[in-house]
Amino acid sequence: MTSVTGLDELRRAIAENGERPEGPARNARAEQLLADAESLGLPLAVIEALGHQLIVYNYSSEKDKAFVPFARLLRMWDERPEDFDAYETHSLFWRFKWMSTGMLGQPHIPLDAMENWLEEMERRYRLAGHSERAVRSCEFHVASHVGDLERAEVAYAAWLSADRDRMADCYACELQGQGWWQVIRGRDEEALEVWAPVLEGRFTCAHEPHNVLASSLLPLLRLGRLGEAKANHLRGFRLVRATESMRASYAEHVEFCALTGNEARALELLAQRPAYFTDDGHPSSKKDYLAVTALLMDRLVALGMGDRQVPGPAGRDW
Repeated sequence: MTSVTGLDELRRAIAENGERPEGPARNARAEQLLADAESLGLPLAVIEALGHQLIVYNYSSEKDKAFVPFARLLRMWDERPEDFDAYETHSLFWRFKWMSTGMLGQPHIPLDAMENWLEEMERRYRLAGHSERAVRSCEFHVASHVGDLERAEVAYAAWLSADRDRMADCYACELQGQGWWQVIRGRDEEALEVWAPVLEGRFTCAHEPHNVLASSLLPLLRLGRLGEAKANHLRGFRLVRATESMRASYAEHVEFCALTGNEARALELLAQRPAYFTDDGHPSSKKDYLAVTALLMDRLVALGMGDRQVPGPAGRDW
């Protein structure tokens, strides 16, 4: 592809790349566009290209790369905030949330670093005049992730009671997290009630109802609502099948098949995504995927099929 020669051309190229499927090819193009932007000598061009790079990394199997463009954007903001237009200013603060919760999927990041980042996010949001709603949501996710249930409950209540402003996640994403907390606390019925507006299509976004459909499968099974679970599997899998960044949700569909006597279907799902066994950009979702793969293998062994060849990483026989 040829290099871009102006800001308008860069913006068209960024828009075109944003429409491409998630994955390494889109990420590589974003990296080239950043190099092109840097050659233009326009700070806003670099800011927009960095923002695009951050987005494609975040919505891919290379989530670990997103921290670098964000750190660079934050440094540029601290040095010359006047280089950011209104949209890029909003985007910078919006993506604080991605970084805060994104750290949870990266086990090499120490907990102290996450706590320091939360404090930094809170300080910057306060100075910018934003509600603490997004901050308390991120604090809730950190606390629940490390098993600090008391702190998580306090942060959860503060999240829900804080004013909604332009930094708050969309309703669909917020309901996804709130329903997940009900599941963690053993309240499956309550979780499904929280998720109902998303499952019914009243609230949607780029990755919802994809996540909620996947997360609803086991609660529905535990409640004996197999028909609804099957319907959510069929509907939800169509949404996550071609979305590279949704490995954790994909794993929930594999798990559902393994637990409902549909081991053959679960094997078909594994065969469709060999890269999920090896993509390392988001260790947390890789752990989820390997865990349900192990569950499926245990089921096959229990059924007397321990010597069967099964799908695995590309180029390897299992």
